[in-house]
Amino acid sequence: MEKIHLVYLAFLIIGGLGLLSSLIFGEFDHGDMSHDFGHDFGHDGGDVDSPKLFSLRTIFAFLMAFGIGGGAMFLSEKTVGAQVIVGLLSGVLAGAIAFYLMKFLYSFQGHSNIDSNNFIGKEASVTVETTNSGSCQVKVDSGGGDQLYLAKEKNGGKVKQHEIVKVVGRLGNTLIIEKQSK
Repeated sequence: MEKIHLVYLAFLIIGGLGLLSSLIFGEFDHGDMSHDFGHDFGHDGGDVDSPKLFSLRTIFAFLMAFGIGGGAMFLSEKTVGAQVIVGLLSGVLAGAIAFYLMKFLYSFQGHSNIDSNNFIGKEASVTVETTNSGSCQVKVDSGGGDQLYLAKEKNGGKVKQHEIVKVVGRLGNTLIIEKQSK
């Protein structure tokens, strides 16, 4: 067995086992371990739940296809140049297919980023009446389910449990509410 054949075989095995392990054990870390400088020096909470071009899955797909393409050309007794070119082309194609497949599948995930500014003007239901500290808890429909928030009555008044109020503002993570006029 020639050395170049061993290289193709190694790429095939590493890529295949890597893809197989990601199918069995799921994603590695959060987002396929595809870190960049921005993540090391401050995370802005951007689009974390999306595939990355150089994720481990796309790299494993590239390696596996490179091994298959180059190995097939080796077994066909083509030149080393042809083996490498076919290996690269099949690797890039497989990596692109893996990336776009992951991108397609990630598009079905729901978004968990809820901006409480979207609740201004909406009605809320009081779940915990006003405490001695002047705070209460309200339940607001976020469109994807109910969300519970700490709230304070705009004029410092007290609200009772099950009372319907209106969200009129926000101060940090606390919603500002006012009683509905009867």
